[in-house]
Amino acid sequence: MAFMILLFFIISLFTKPVYFFMIKRYYFLIVLYSLTFQINAQSFNNAQLFSKSYKSLELIYDLNDNDSIYANQIANVYLNKSIQDIDSIKIANGYSMLAYVSKFPVAIKHLDSSISYTLESKSKNFPTQYLLAKSQYFFNNNEYERSLISAISAYNNATIKNNLEQQISALHQINLVNELWGDYRKVLETEFFVEKLISKNKKNENYYTQSLFTLEGIGKCYVRLKKPDSALIYFNHGIEKTLKKKDSSTYFAFVSRTGMALTIKGKYKQALDSLYKGDISRSSFNNSYLPYFYYYVGKCYYNLEEKNKGIAYFKKIDSIYESNHILSPELPDVYDKLISYYKKNKEEELQLKYLYKLIQIERIIDVKRTHIKEKTNKDYHIPQILQEKEKIITDLNIQNKNSTTLRWWILSLLFISILSLFYYIKRQRKFKKRFNNIINQQEAIKTKTVKNSSLNGGISITIIKELLSQLDLFEDNKNYLNLNISLNDMAKKFGTNSTYLSKVINLKKDKNFSQYINNLRIGYAIEQFKVNPKFRKYTIKAIAGECGFKNAESFSKAFYKKWGIYPSYYLKKLDNKNN
Repeated sequence: MAFMILLFFIISLFTKPVYFFMIKRYYFLIVLYSLTFQINAQSFNNAQLFSKSYKSLELIYDLNDNDSIYANQIANVYLNKSIQDIDSIKIANGYSMLAYVSKFPVAIKHLDSSISYTLESKSKNFPTQYLLAKSQYFFNNNEYERSLISAISAYNNATIKNNLEQQISALHQINLVNELWGDYRKVLETEFFVEKLISKNKKNENYYTQSLFTLEGIGKCYVRLKKPDSALIYFNHGIEKTLKKKDSSTYFAFVSRTGMALTIKGKYKQALDSLYKGDISRSSFNNSYLPYFYYYVGKCYYNLEEKNKGIAYFKKIDSIYESNHILSPELPDVYDKLISYYKKNKEEELQLKYLYKLIQIERIIDVKRTHIKEKTNKDYHIPQILQEKEKIITDLNIQNKNSTTLRWWILSLLFISILSLFYYIKRQRKFKKRFNNIINQQEAIKTKTVKNSSLNGGISITIIKELLSQLDLFEDNKNYLNLNISLNDMAKKFGTNSTYLSKVINLKKDKNFSQYINNLRIGYAIEQFKVNPKFRKYTIKAIAGECGFKNAESFSKAFYKKWGIYPSYYLKKLDNKNN
């Protein structure tokens, strides 16, 4: 080994820099191979391990991480050595080494120790990298709420330390949880935000991995939002990237994801082809893969009328839940399909069994969704993240390149804002004037002088007088408040035909039948607003119902057509006037 080091030093003196770095690379590969041979040839005792440097211990640990007993021994030596040296960063690293070869609950305790030893660290990487590791452990063990809490803490620490790399990793982790249990639209917003951050930082060594995470995240959000065509665009982009890199494992993951989108799209045979093709790489996927795979394969067969085959896959998901309690948003649909299947087959016992499970699962999922949304809304606000965009762009030296464009955008937005403000003020003045017109307007005279028959549409004066008399009675009794009133029904009750009644309303009320009824109802609403304080407290929907309208929208439109303002504005102004 000493000879190799001397040889490398001599070569470096007489070699051009570009070739020097190539030789350096191959030198370290040779050294690594040599060390690997030595390490695999023997197992060190504690005293031998203790005598080695931290770098050597880390290398030996990495080469033996599959042997949990020996890796644990190395990690303990590393930890004891760092405690003796009173090196808090090394102590934290020792605990993290123990965490990676420990089972879940113990691993979390070790990571907590790593976090506590680096809380005061000035390094940009700590304690964020341990918080991220902790979040990932929680996620892989279905502790989604605790995973979210750790990820949010990681994001906050990375933001304080101005570590863009870790901010992106933390946002990915937050989105992993929220994509399952949160608000899909908000997750999609954040994924697009992260995509922009990554695209501005292409020189980063983790650019490829981070961009793939984002492509997958955006695609999954679109699947959840039932937009399979959009999802396929991003999944296919991921496939293109992995093919260029010859990254077979991730390639198959994206192929499998296209199966999700194709299932939602209703192309079940194509979906099955993608799902089975992606399943080749099953061993490299995490523990949430199988329920996902079984669900979409089962759904395809179920919808292809191979229900027995589909049900077999749904029962596999139930079996996984029974043994591991791995939750997924699709579980309620699984149990719903099982219930329907056994109901159709008249197997009441199995039907009741899965009905009970459905009720239980929906309750658990509702609680989980509520808690996760509350935690997200309380400690992690997407608008706040989006506001930090300009600062991050500045840190990446992009703001200077786009300063001219940015200024034009600001000026344009300012101009639009001024126009909008001007329009708003003008509109408010117009509404106020219309409001005052309603308040000051006197009740119109209901009766009109009957003119000669030449102006009465060919209807005799006697019939007109009779119909007007009945219309007066109709208005006095407020029969127009009847929700199902119609011209034909009124004509029958008045003892005439709909043609005569329609003409009389047109000639003597200056309105068509619909306008006549709506104006009476609007008039009733105005009167009630004046004399009945309780009526003013009703919702617009309730007021619409009281006045004979089928819904709030038709009431608001009729009110605006009559007075030029909306009832909500009128009520607000009326309250201000009365107060």
